[in-house]
Amino acid sequence: MVKKIISIALVLTLVSLFAVASADAGSKTRHRLQGAAIALGALALGGIVAHQIHAYPPPQVVYYPPQPEPYYYRPQTEYIPGHWETVREWVPGTWERVWVPGYYDRRGNWVAGHYVERKTPGYYAERKTWVEGYYRQY
Repeated sequence: MVKKIISIALVLTLVSLFAVASADAGSKTRHRLQGAAIALGALALGGIVAHQIHAYPPPQVVYYPPQPEPYYYRPQTEYIPGHWETVREWVPGTWERVWVPGYYDRRGNWVAGHYVERKTPGYYAERKTWVEGYYRQY
């Protein structure tokens, strides 16, 4: 933490030293020729550098094909052994008509025999099936 604060203080000090320019009251045309000479020199140097960049053609790209894979025997078929698979199946519900013989109810009243329809709801059942082995071709 201390190193960080010291480095920030040092950077701010150096920036402030170089950013502040000394005040010099002189004529407006005093450095005009020097500025023009610096600009022409920069222009000439930039032109030389720019022409040197395009003076040489880029190197040719050489293509080296990859090494061929070593030959080894690979069988053309592979045996996949048999296995058990769990299959989830929907078993639909059923309706059945059931005869209810006559009886006395809680209050002592006689109820005559009659048919009642009963519904069994559907459900999922899991069943295991054997899948035979086979040869897979490449």
